[in-house]
Amino acid sequence: MSKKKSKAAAVISKEMAAQLAELTNTITGTTHAIGTTHHEEDSRCEKWAERTNKYLEKFDATRHNTLPNCDPDEKDCGCGEGTGDTTGAVVDLIVLIDTSGSMSESASAVSNAAGKAIKFAEVTCPNDLRVTYFGVDGIWPTTAFIQSHRDYIYALHGSATPLAADTNHVGLASEQGANAIEDLSSLFDWRDGACRAIFYISDEELDSISPTGDYANENTVTDAAIAAANANNVTVFAHHLTYQNRGAQIEQNYTDLCQMTGGMVHFSNAPDEGEYIKLLQEAICNACGVSTCTEIDFPKIKPCISVKWGDSDCDCIESSDYEVMTLTVCNCYANLTMSNFTIARIAVLDEAGHPAALLPNGKPSVAVHPIGVFCFGDIAPCSCVSREFVIINEGAKPGKYQLRIAGVCFDVTQTIGYSTCFELDICMD
Repeated sequence: MSKKKSKAAAVISKEMAAQLAELTNTITGTTHAIGTTHHEEDSRCEKWAERTNKYLEKFDATRHNTLPNCDPDEKDCGCGEGTGDTTGAVVDLIVLIDTSGSMSESASAVSNAAGKAIKFAEVTCPNDLRVTYFGVDGIWPTTAFIQSHRDYIYALHGSATPLAADTNHVGLASEQGANAIEDLSSLFDWRDGACRAIFYISDEELDSISPTGDYANENTVTDAAIAAANANNVTVFAHHLTYQNRGAQIEQNYTDLCQMTGGMVHFSNAPDEGEYIKLLQEAICNACGVSTCTEIDFPKIKPCISVKWGDSDCDCIESSDYEVMTLTVCNCYANLTMSNFTIARIAVLDEAGHPAALLPNGKPSVAVHPIGVFCFGDIAPCSCVSREFVIINEGAKPGKYQLRIAGVCFDVTQTIGYSTCFELDICMD
């Protein structure tokens, strides 16, 4: 490693150095004292973990490189990287539109919506915003799209600048959205430290209509746009108008382009000004990346709960009686643990679901003791845990009753084995 690189690698910002010192002092300065309760010890562990994580999150944000996965089909999930909020941030947004003849209505709708969307965003997520409007290799007069992306790039870098749209050119230049996204990601004059986003609008394939259905080239240009956007920290949003019925594969490419760069895609049949107000605001407020944490659809997981009583088959619960009941919870699943299992309350109700009748002295004629809380701890796979309670009858009216068990709560813990691999290149000193 060169002296310059060694020196750069050794530099930590003053703020992070102070945080590291505070973190170190917190950990090394706290010792286990005799008489410390488990709760206090757990609390300290949680604080140490929280402070360590905050420090490492800030340190991680300064890292510039990400190791590629050994499996090229394993995409970077980006979970936790998108903030979902650009409040206070510097934001550069490019609004890019297909300039083929069928897109004139959308161009007008976006132009009309832009000002309103920006005003809404100023309230929802106030930030330092710069919005630039481009047509793909063309313009839309009397709209915001009065400059082509090509002319803008040439003005910055010169007309000899090679563009993706000119390499193995296929199709109509005005519809080559993927190529335009690739070029703008790499060649636009993004501001230092800005959250970068492109919002693309089209009713055609990402590599244009001609030829229709050339999925191999479609996939190639989509992958190239994704790679360029990710390499330049650009989040892509898109609105694909579906009335041309280009098919599921085309919609999937739009979805991949957006989701794999941290953005979102929207599909609808016709352009609408109100819709564009919402979509533009969405792009502005999520330009730093959309949080990709999602909910998983779990199957319905239920414990097996049973109640048993009686010393013999002839035993019965009498109007004035004292019966010990066994409450058993079973986990009938082989690959998960029901953790922290609790039942909040047990109550006896009459056949109609109403509280049992009261005695003249105001006490219930049928009572449960204890009423709760019943703690079962962790119930391991294919196992059961039991607890006891008592039903006390004092002149209860004969008939059918309900034993209502309420507030059944537990966590599901599943042990999953997983491995992954990343490629690591080591260069010469």
